[in-house]
Amino acid sequence: MLDALLPFIFVLLAIYFWQVALRARENARQLGHELCAQANVQLLDQTVSLQRLGIERGADGRLHWRRRYRFEVSTNGSDRHQGTLDVMQDRLLGHSLPMFGAAELPFLDIAPNRGADVPGSNVVAFPEQKRSTLH
Repeated sequence: MLDALLPFIFVLLAIYFWQVALRARENARQLGHELCAQANVQLLDQTVSLQRLGIERGADGRLHWRRRYRFEVSTNGSDRHQGTLDVMQDRLLGHSLPMFGAAELPFLDIAPNRGADVPGSNVVAFPEQKRSTLH
């Protein structure tokens, strides 16, 4: 009897731990999104990936999973920088974002609708067309 139930119990435990991990990752993604919004950077790919998993004592004295998630951010959509989140019990313990100094941030002085006139630009200028609507 126990031989038949043991594989079933292992499958149920695996499904439970999978669901807990998915819920923790979704929570970390939400925390990362809020953190990026406060720092005025864009969370790239709208996702986080688990970098490290460990066990640590929480404030209540019990053992809990401590997870470190890695994600990528961008200041202007064309650059990529890495950041991390440390999460335990659905709480943000710490984070790291790259430092964006004034010397590192590119300054683009391109007038609107003039991207095709800039040397080295990959913008193709299309002539404006008048759209007719049927009413």
